[in-house]
Amino acid sequence: MKTPTTHTIVFTLLTLVCLGGTSGCALNRPYPEKISYMPDLSFEKSKEPHPLPYRIKVRNSGVSAPFEGKSFVYRLPDDQWEKDFYNEWFAYPRDMITDSCISALIQTGNFISITSEDSLMEADYYLEGRLLESYLDRRNSNHLQSVLKIRWMLIDYQSPRKGNSSEENWARTYEEITSLQSNQVEDYVASTGTGLKKILHQLVMDLNQQISSKLQQ
Repeated sequence: MKTPTTHTIVFTLLTLVCLGGTSGCALNRPYPEKISYMPDLSFEKSKEPHPLPYRIKVRNSGVSAPFEGKSFVYRLPDDQWEKDFYNEWFAYPRDMITDSCISALIQTGNFISITSEDSLMEADYYLEGRLLESYLDRRNSNHLQSVLKIRWMLIDYQSPRKGNSSEENWARTYEEITSLQSNQVEDYVASTGTGLKKILHQLVMDLNQQISSKLQQ
């Protein structure tokens, strides 16, 4: 049995150092950073609001499980789904929808009070939204589409001091499907924002019509 020479020992140590350095470089190599996007969800303020004498409290929106996270969701051929690790929404969908709904209702000025769920103010109605679908449809590479589907419920609320009960009295599902001009992420973000604004615009009109009918009863 041979005893390792000094040269052999030195060579082995140098080899281990080099390998360690190479592994360290691989581990420390920077990964692509995530990019967060926020669509334009601004609403114009009504110039001549004529508020109805009702107060609405907007509850925190619910979201179907596949679309709860910030990551963009893609629908692929053969019933495959994929989440984008690198591109995501700036805020969680539940927060974007809730905050945008509150903003849209406030800007239109159709009601005397619009509050969030954590407000201590009483309300005549509760408004609940649930995001059912939100994804980029890539099943046909020549016909990309953004899909947004939300269900809203208006609940007539009576204060406990009035004897108390709350029951659902109106519900409607809204869907916006928009064809994209390209496969660019920015187009998907813009189309989703436009779709949400269209849904909220229609929701505001429907709420106004639904609640206005109460005054005529």
